Amino acid sequence: MIETPYIALPSKVGPVYKPLIKVRLNYAKTHKITLPVTALIDSGADVCFCSDFIAAWLGVQLDKIKEEEEFTAANGKTFKTKPAVIKLIIDNISYDCRFYFTDVLPRHTPIILGQIGFFDRFKITFNAKKEVIQIE
Repeated sequence: MIETPYIALPSKVGPVYKPLIKVRLNYAKTHKITLPVTALIDSGADVCFCSDFIAAWLGVQLDKIKEEEEFTAANGKTFKTKPAVIKLIIDNISYDCRFYFTDVLPRHTPIILGQIGFFDRFKITFNAKKEVIQIE
């Protein structure tokens, strides 16, 4: 089991605890592995998303991917993505995960771990009282 603390971020109403974890990504075609990157664990996200600037660093050639998928954000706006399989590394666990790359993610949260690709693989416990996230 992986246990990681919630990250407290300042807000107008006091600290807000966010389910953020550090992950690494490995692209098999280029053998590049990122340094630890902050990812948001988001049960409201259908799939796993990643920023296009990470794709560029890994060497994923998004312009050569013909498949394109459109999603709708919580604010009702649609955005386009291009999928690619990338190895997701969380602590000592690694597996191939289909990420949907896009240019709409904020710089401070360039990876979103959603239902398909993350929640369907693990038991996730948000323990706000103890201020920890457990991944089993």
